[in-house]
Amino acid sequence: MARMELPYGKGTVLVDVPDRNLAATLEGSSAPEVSLEEEFARAWAHPIGTADPAKIIRSGEKLVFVVTDHTRPTPTAKLLLLIWERLCSHVRAEDVTVIVATGTHRRSSEEELDGMFGSLRRQFRFAFHDCDQDLVLAGNSRRGTPILLDRVVAEADRVVTIGHIGMHYYAGYSGGRKNILPGVRCVYQGNPISEEMVEAARLARVDFIVDVVLDAKGRVAKVVVGDLEEAHAAGRAFWDSLFQVKVRDKSDVVVVSAGGHPKDIDLYQAYKALYNAGKAVRDGGIVLLAAACPDGIGNQVFTDWVMRCRKPDDVFEVLRQEGFRLGGHKAVYLAKDLAHSDVYLLSELDDALVRRFFLNPARGAEEVMAVARERFGDDFRVFVMPHGADTVPVVQEREAERVAARL
Repeated sequence: MARMELPYGKGTVLVDVPDRNLAATLEGSSAPEVSLEEEFARAWAHPIGTADPAKIIRSGEKLVFVVTDHTRPTPTAKLLLLIWERLCSHVRAEDVTVIVATGTHRRSSEEELDGMFGSLRRQFRFAFHDCDQDLVLAGNSRRGTPILLDRVVAEADRVVTIGHIGMHYYAGYSGGRKNILPGVRCVYQGNPISEEMVEAARLARVDFIVDVVLDAKGRVAKVVVGDLEEAHAAGRAFWDSLFQVKVRDKSDVVVVSAGGHPKDIDLYQAYKALYNAGKAVRDGGIVLLAAACPDGIGNQVFTDWVMRCRKPDDVFEVLRQEGFRLGGHKAVYLAKDLAHSDVYLLSELDDALVRRFFLNPARGAEEVMAVARERFGDDFRVFVMPHGADTVPVVQEREAERVAARL
């Protein structure tokens, strides 16, 4: 029996998979160990697509740092301190505002903010974005979408984003422009959501970005500093080299962890792992998602849309009636997943709530293995994804299929 310890909340959960059934563990690569300080110094000295970042910001200008919230693993405080060491000789602390880019998420708690920023909360002014209040129309995208910005950002002289680059099933990738506009293997070019996010960030006049890539062990692997697109492109390419994992075939069962806290803080966030697992499971297969979800579902629109449905497919009628709404899109994606495979959820959520979201509550992997054995026979195949939110399976065609395609 293969016993695996998967990230779950702020701890781990044990998952047992029969040795004969374990086909592969899908996980991103680890990068050579490097300190954040060393990697940041290298990136700052070699900005991509911009001039010396320290010279971009002049004395007396109002500077806004747009940073990620409690749902992201960005080492924000450390990055902010490293940047400030290079700016404090000519920029006053009273001219600096740090705005937490919550998007549509809830506001971070005081405990979470202390964990994210520590003593920096006493050094700089902090603001918290509210997507429903104090917004300024910056312009329209080429598609005609009105771009509304937080007033703090719109009125700044200089804007710098601090984030982390990772896969995003909807926006393509996190980091960079996603700090300005929160929004499928990591589709970036030709992705209309991503394209509008870039336009929004340009309208926000982002001067430069500071983004970090974490490896499969959660360690700093790369820092990029520079232009909104050029620096982000370098970070994306590096992320792909770590986290796109090739597999020959899809499996009968995928056991996937969202990656622990904060990636499984709620079902809304944990869904990213389910999306990636769907790339590796066969039609009619089974996915077991391990995600603690201590904050519950996590998005009211997502919740409302699902609660209006008697079966998963009903969400498409809700979409027809409502049109696109951020949050509702996740209910649509979930319905598509459920048409493809059965999903079991190991979580802290009440069983009745799990079932209401058309998922099967699970106490552990053993019951899921039993279902798989009954459905597929003794030789069913299992993939395990310990960090599902950051692992993108890429299924390779079989050799015979490649040969046939060339004929």
